[in-house]
Amino acid sequence: MSRQPTGRTQLNAVFDAVDALRDDMVSVLSDVIAIPSVNPKYPGQVYDAVVGEEGRVSEVLAEIYQDAGADVEKWAVEPGRTNAVGTIFGSGGPGRSLIFNGHVDVVPPGNSDRWESGPPFSGRIDDDRIWGRGASDMKAGLVAQAFAVKALARAGVRLQGDLIIQAVVGEEVMDHECGISSTLERGYRADAAVVAEPSGPTRLGVIPVSPGLLWFSVTVGGKTTHSSMRGQTIRAGGGGSSVGVNAIDKGFLVYQAIQRLEEEWAFTKTHPLFAPGHFTIHPGVVAGGPHGVQVPFFLSESMTTEYCVWYPPQDDPEDVKREIEAQIAAIAQTDGWLRDHPPTVAWKLNWPANDPGEAAVDITAAVSAAHVAAAGDTPYAGPATVTGFCAVEDCSFLTRAGVPAISYGPGDLRVSHADDEYCLLDEVHTAARTYAALALDWCAPATS
Repeated sequence: MSRQPTGRTQLNAVFDAVDALRDDMVSVLSDVIAIPSVNPKYPGQVYDAVVGEEGRVSEVLAEIYQDAGADVEKWAVEPGRTNAVGTIFGSGGPGRSLIFNGHVDVVPPGNSDRWESGPPFSGRIDDDRIWGRGASDMKAGLVAQAFAVKALARAGVRLQGDLIIQAVVGEEVMDHECGISSTLERGYRADAAVVAEPSGPTRLGVIPVSPGLLWFSVTVGGKTTHSSMRGQTIRAGGGGSSVGVNAIDKGFLVYQAIQRLEEEWAFTKTHPLFAPGHFTIHPGVVAGGPHGVQVPFFLSESMTTEYCVWYPPQDDPEDVKREIEAQIAAIAQTDGWLRDHPPTVAWKLNWPANDPGEAAVDITAAVSAAHVAAAGDTPYAGPATVTGFCAVEDCSFLTRAGVPAISYGPGDLRVSHADDEYCLLDEVHTAARTYAALALDWCAPATS
């Protein structure tokens, strides 16, 4: 298990350094929020119009890493999409190596007219919070990690184990080949990693597991005719499917069947670190109608529903797929049209769950202890809650590569991807203190 930080005086010196850097940290956070680093591959974006902003954030963070004494490497798998990694080499000895990681890309701001806090990339600072797209997800965590490392340098700490700090692109669309996986390919590995994803709804929680995510579509076909013939197609004594079939009617049969399966999941898919009912099958996009004419004067020829599936970390995604496909096939057998014209299912993405298990016991305990030391008598005082991450994150790719990864960071998923995104400044400050205390403990201060 993890040791408590060595040397209370040294730990206090590190905390004093973090506290002294608070105003600078908030100022830098405002600056990087003002950089509209929208992932250029996010649906709806024009790649060439957006690309390059991620790299600007990485450049800012790289300067902080260098100021903290790190050897910095910058590279881009795709031009303009710079990753930055700083390494503070340890002196050797019993200290373990550690990765701090975060992503620089953000999602689009949506409808700017709905933002009441100001422009989406304002970086505006109020008394207790900072506003803007990416404030919670996850520039606050990135900047807190950077200033934790800077505080260690200011306090004169030399670690025995290597400390590696990373700012990567691509996370928002699972473009890990351009981001986190490229760091692994370049040899950046450690005994453990902490990703600065927002912990909320749990305030500054320790997050050792995350669910898996599947994206699929189901398409149901119909047979078009004039809308005045609807009675003929649905009433007893009419011509039925020989006249026409409204794909939207049939699509809703499938929708309702999947909804029933989702209700069953509230009881059949559980995990001790997730709230009951967390695992769901979300119908996020529905498109349908007659071919080429979006008016209701024809029976619809097709209906496609796009689903986002959150499944437990212990489940095999192939089993989850089979369960969903079986539910769709079962409802199709109850309907004459769907029996002869079965729905088409297309699987589009699987973001693997993160579940490092026993390999993450030590780093989970170490982050928990660092949080207690850092929070002091603040509103965040006491043991951190250990819970599951609501969404998906780059921890999955670190763990799958042999680096046990968990997350801990300021911010709240309830405002991430939403209008008027913000992060509480006290959370950023407490997180920075926690990261610094963790590095001091995990990597161990050199004795000379």
